[in-house]
Amino acid sequence: MIRRRVPGDGGLTGLEIVILAVVIITGLALLLTYLDISGSTDLSRAFPGGLLAESMYMTGDTIHPVGKVFGYPMVSGNVKNLSIITVREDPGELGVARVVVSLFMGDTGAIDMSRMSVGWDRAGSFELIQRTTSPMLVCPNWTISGKYNLLPGRTADADDWLEPNEQFELTLCASDGVLPYRTLSFTLKPDGAAMPLSITRPVPSAIQPVMNLG
Repeated sequence: MIRRRVPGDGGLTGLEIVILAVVIITGLALLLTYLDISGSTDLSRAFPGGLLAESMYMTGDTIHPVGKVFGYPMVSGNVKNLSIITVREDPGELGVARVVVSLFMGDTGAIDMSRMSVGWDRAGSFELIQRTTSPMLVCPNWTISGKYNLLPGRTADADDWLEPNEQFELTLCASDGVLPYRTLSFTLKPDGAAMPLSITRPVPSAIQPVMNLG
């Protein structure tokens, strides 16, 4: 039986509820679109995917390693054209690590790498590593040592936002290295709701100039 609305009845019919929901959703969509056009907030940054991308950015995206993690001795020198200076040199320890990261496939938002914190865990001793934008990496610090785009014929943006189809190469080093047979462990924690990425790799029995840690 169809319920007829009686004058003075304070209830809403099913049709009125649907119309109200449509109005609310449309209003929210217009608000987010306005923020994107005005650029008045960090959340208004335009990413591929439009409004959906903005929503994904607000809820956070997740980074993951791409390929192998490489380790280098705790000595000053050049690693792939990046000058590295260690405060305390010890060729018998692993003191520099390099990893390439990207967003999970299907993510449409972005991660501000300039706001990411990096922690180096050495035998239970945790050290927070700061980011540097200098062309020279002075330990303890970390830097974006390379940017790549997965699409043919395109290059990664010059900014520090890790976006879809981009890969960032990170090089990091701590105050103290890791001895052979021990474990290299560091954590990348993006700002916001994105999940942190913890990477743990065993250190080889002998420290070599370049070590593929897997």
